[in-house]
Amino acid sequence: MTGSGDKDAAAGKDPLSSVALDPYSGEQLYRQLYRSLRNAILTGAWGEGEIIPSENELRDRFAVARTTVRNAMALLVREGLVRQERGKGTMVSHRPVSHSVWNFGSFTDLARASGQRPVTKVIEHRIEDGVLVLVRARGLGGLGAVEWLNLDTSWLPLDQYPGIDGYDFAAQSLYAVLRSKYGRHPARSELLLTVVPPTDQLRAVFGQVPGVACYLCATGDVLDPGGDRVERTSIVYSPKVEMKFATRWGHGTAEPAA
Repeated sequence: MTGSGDKDAAAGKDPLSSVALDPYSGEQLYRQLYRSLRNAILTGAWGEGEIIPSENELRDRFAVARTTVRNAMALLVREGLVRQERGKGTMVSHRPVSHSVWNFGSFTDLARASGQRPVTKVIEHRIEDGVLVLVRARGLGGLGAVEWLNLDTSWLPLDQYPGIDGYDFAAQSLYAVLRSKYGRHPARSELLLTVVPPTDQLRAVFGQVPGVACYLCATGDVLDPGGDRVERTSIVYSPKVEMKFATRWGHGTAEPAA
């Protein structure tokens, strides 16, 4: 499914037009349906308060059991993305909010766009259960020493990216390789912010920082425009990094000033 947001919704395009459930994929049908509906909501293809297709419509459209649809809907309700009202149906209750945090995109692209020199040091490059585990320190280089800003860990399945373990990611951008060699285009991230205690590895990268009891960590998935996972990632930030959030609310969600 390719959700292209408010433009498609405004043009009357069906957000589910390219969705097909695959009974042989190994993923349960209700989770496939849930993921497709969720993606349409999160990308803004269905807006706040909009009625989405009914259980009967979804059952008939995808030729699945009613329990499959109900299980998918239950997950959306649990996440607060939809609400069900008797006599009205199921409507979107998620206001479109976008968060931008420095370095949640491509570190290399962002650094170069700001006129700085990105530096990457590969800490680990190993295969584990058919997955490339890539750990990199990322920083900015100047005339003096490199200032390390974050420690990235990426998990990349070899069956999805054959041969990716042969690249030198100290010299090449991971996302540039994913785009040019594998046709995968990272579009957005779904990340959970937590804190992690200092470890020997973090101290080795960031040095000893007096008074720092923990580090900010963002863990989750990087998704393509259709909502499929491009990579699983974990990013630990140096205490020197200043985090900047930008939030955009949907139209009509703010009260006018008195």
